[in-house]
Amino acid sequence: MPSKGKNKKSSLLSSTRISNLAELTRNVYDLQQIVEIIHTQLQIPDLSTKAGLKRVYFKFDHIASRLDAAFTRYEHNDKIVSGVVAIYTELCVDSILRARLFEDPGEDAECRRIALHVLTSAAHHGGSSSLREDVARNASVLVQTLKDHSDEQLTAESIIDILSNAVCTAVDGEYRWHGPQMPELQSSLDMKTMLELTLHHMRQSYASKSSIQYGLDLILASAMYSSNIFRSVPDLDMFLVAGLKSKTWDIRGICFGAILRSHIVTSVHRIPSLGLQLLSPEFFVRWPPHLFQILEQYGLSRCFVVQLHHVSTTYLAVFDSWEKNRDHYALGAGLADLTLMTEYCLPARPSFPVEEIIPRCLQELRARGTSADMDRADVLEMKLLNTLRDWDRSKSKAQQFLARNPDSAYIYHALALVPTGSDESALDAAKKGLKCTGLKDNNPHLYFQLLRRAVELAADLGICYLHKERQRAQGKMMWEEAIAFLMSALEDSRTFVNEAPPDHPCMTVILHWNIILEITMQGPKADLKIIEAAMKKLKISEEIAHALQLQIHPTHTRQAAQLIMNLFVRADKEWGRDIKSMNARLDDQIPPPDSFKAARDDLSARLSDMSLETLSCSNSVPEPKLETHMDDFRFKRCSWCLNASVVLKKCAGCESTRYCDNLCQREHWPEHKKDCKGKGRAM
Repeated sequence: MPSKGKNKKSSLLSSTRISNLAELTRNVYDLQQIVEIIHTQLQIPDLSTKAGLKRVYFKFDHIASRLDAAFTRYEHNDKIVSGVVAIYTELCVDSILRARLFEDPGEDAECRRIALHVLTSAAHHGGSSSLREDVARNASVLVQTLKDHSDEQLTAESIIDILSNAVCTAVDGEYRWHGPQMPELQSSLDMKTMLELTLHHMRQSYASKSSIQYGLDLILASAMYSSNIFRSVPDLDMFLVAGLKSKTWDIRGICFGAILRSHIVTSVHRIPSLGLQLLSPEFFVRWPPHLFQILEQYGLSRCFVVQLHHVSTTYLAVFDSWEKNRDHYALGAGLADLTLMTEYCLPARPSFPVEEIIPRCLQELRARGTSADMDRADVLEMKLLNTLRDWDRSKSKAQQFLARNPDSAYIYHALALVPTGSDESALDAAKKGLKCTGLKDNNPHLYFQLLRRAVELAADLGICYLHKERQRAQGKMMWEEAIAFLMSALEDSRTFVNEAPPDHPCMTVILHWNIILEITMQGPKADLKIIEAAMKKLKISEEIAHALQLQIHPTHTRQAAQLIMNLFVRADKEWGRDIKSMNARLDDQIPPPDSFKAARDDLSARLSDMSLETLSCSNSVPEPKLETHMDDFRFKRCSWCLNASVVLKKCAGCESTRYCDNLCQREHWPEHKKDCKGKGRAM
């Protein structure tokens, strides 16, 4: 971009036209009209046509000099500055002109300011993705500029804004196995320096709301695929842990999500499993006395290892009988009963081809026609379909089976295991399964499996919604949904930790979630005392895992929980004051005049017409997320199964209860009808 002072041969006419801009725009508030006035006065060709862009190319120095002069003369006139920036941004649509605009800004402060204004606007709306890519590929120039001019507040704010909007797309990614969206570009970026500088400026007293929010976006986006950097920059981990005590979800939600995402790539996602091995009579003799005492206090007969011993014995009896008489009915009934007691009832061996044998068992069970045999057949078929990973048939069959028996907990459990991505259907199934009659007393194994699944699904959905909110800026609703899911996960984790056998293989997994969620949901009130009991249980659970010879895998939740426990006190001490300062700045809003809000909308529409996607003004930021209270999100939960959902239906009678669907309303009706104002009215 030409620096101030070039093109000294500019005509007196141009100077006069520039001096008239203030008067001509005095009573004009429509940005499009302002842009047209500047176009006319500075004799800038029509940029919406190829011919106009070609004219700019051949007279580039003269036109850039006029725009530069107008910007410099009216740097405190928001209307004219916005108009000039809009024109520069229109020029950025052409890649050659874009390159010329930014080829050598040099050390001139005015030129740098114009360049950053234009880059900010361009990084927001981007035109084609290539524009943001171009900016990201030259991020090193911006980082160096930030280093060289770290004392210039506006420069720092603009560069953090630009980097966040341009770089986030390159470094972000939804799933660990997909990698970042632009792996080659991501690997070329100096993310360590970028994140260090961003965090440094976020921490300064002059950091504005926009600097903090765009810095948060960059931290969250880079967490998964730049996780090695997070561990090598102590202040980053300190900030993330301290941020869990923020009163605003703008900071707390980002820190929560970034902590978990930063451990995903290095994690091993595997649930500890004992399988169906027979336990020797001397098994408990080898246990440390204090662990055996804990099992006795819970009730030895209710402990997982004792139940497993019973299942193992039953398993052997079923197959011994099958080997002797080849009775498909007895085999099917036995396997169906075992399915309700263990995850591992179908043997994986060549001598037992499940795809041939199980269909015969199903045929025999259904031929008997009793309700119990029909239930067994449904359970066994769902087990087979999930074992074969035939997810589509599994979902369609489940609906058929639930139509016959809506109180079949295992069918809900099988549905909860079907991969759904960010879909809420699996969580909905887990929640409905937990409401099945007598489940906890009659089938504790299935009860705790559903509870575990509900914790993991709700927590994952909460993280997903937090991330989507930052990406799509859908406003308060996304935050409310995210928090409702996290509350659901926390409540179910408490239930699991308090009720499950201490030797349950998933106890450590759920304790990790419980520790993370307790700290996060308490926010400013959080301290280590609230997780003291959970930390003690975690120590015992790990000792039991060693006694059972179970490997404790470095899951992302385990690593995240350890990070929080290890750094919590120190992080609060070093960053607590800074987090409170950021809270205050995020809450401090001075809304712009309505006329300029409309002007930004006009500019967005204008540039959208030129094939540019969306535009945020150089000073615009995502809407702030103010302090939230847990009670605000109770209405986002189903009144029957307590599932969180964005599409709950109100009861037409009283409009105070909400339900996932008609099934939940029917189940709740006997209890709710006494309080419902419109008794008997349908939803």
